[in-house]
Amino acid sequence: MFCKYCGKEIDESVKFCKYCGENIVLPDGQLIKQKGFSKKIPLIILLFSFFVFGIFLIDKISNKQDFSVDQSKIISSVVNIYCESTISEEDSMGGSGTIITEDGLILTNSHIIPQEEDYLNIYEKGCIVVLPDPITGYPDEFFWAHPIVIPDISDYYDLAFMEIYNAYYDEEEKAFWGVYPREFPVYESPIKCRDENVQLGESIRIYGYPELVGGGYSLTITDGLVSNFLGGGLIATSAKISSGNSGGLAVDQNGCMIGVPSMIISDENERFGVIISSDMINEFIDSYNEMFE
Repeated sequence: MFCKYCGKEIDESVKFCKYCGENIVLPDGQLIKQKGFSKKIPLIILLFSFFVFGIFLIDKISNKQDFSVDQSKIISSVVNIYCESTISEEDSMGGSGTIITEDGLILTNSHIIPQEEDYLNIYEKGCIVVLPDPITGYPDEFFWAHPIVIPDISDYYDLAFMEIYNAYYDEEEKAFWGVYPREFPVYESPIKCRDENVQLGESIRIYGYPELVGGGYSLTITDGLVSNFLGGGLIATSAKISSGNSGGLAVDQNGCMIGVPSMIISDENERFGVIISSDMINEFIDSYNEMFE
């Protein structure tokens, strides 16, 4: 008897060809299965592997931290702020802010502005605002801005405004370091943000100017998770936040604003950033608007 698959001579009593391993069909057409693993099993395993890999890939894509929005627009709107104190250089302060109107209104933390209970400890010209290069994050344009600190309300929310009013003029070089007036790059929430709620464990991104990186001069971005809802409109995050980040911007993967990085909480083992939530920011803006109605 010869195997019809490989042509080798085999014994009539065998159930499979010892040369090629194929099953032997008996005269009545009945198929005798080879003992051991079926040849279909490797295919099943392969298909299952593709199925598992597909689920893994979909999960990675749906949870990846790469943004689907134009990040350069977000970068352009987050500015560096420096306020020189009238008391001493040690009392001078700096931080971050986000441009929210095209004419140069900036949202920031109140605590980055040198001040006493009843007055600001800054020079008449105000604070210096630095816009970043959207590609590198390095300083690009410099402007003067007046702080807008609202009595009681700014203290309660730790929020304030800066209003750009002119380009910075270098007395030595006899040149402006920015163009004014102009339309400033504004942070704009995508339409999808309107019905979006912050969820525990979701990925977020922090934009700001921490002193630990680049001396606080260039924009720095860190990623993390929503770690805890602290109550009182505050959110804890595992994203790195340090001095200089205050007043910056926290967004989710869709570019939706989560809030303003404001402070840190830590012990000898752990360190978390604290964000003033968008709900608190909206309350602050509503209170501000009510004052001028």
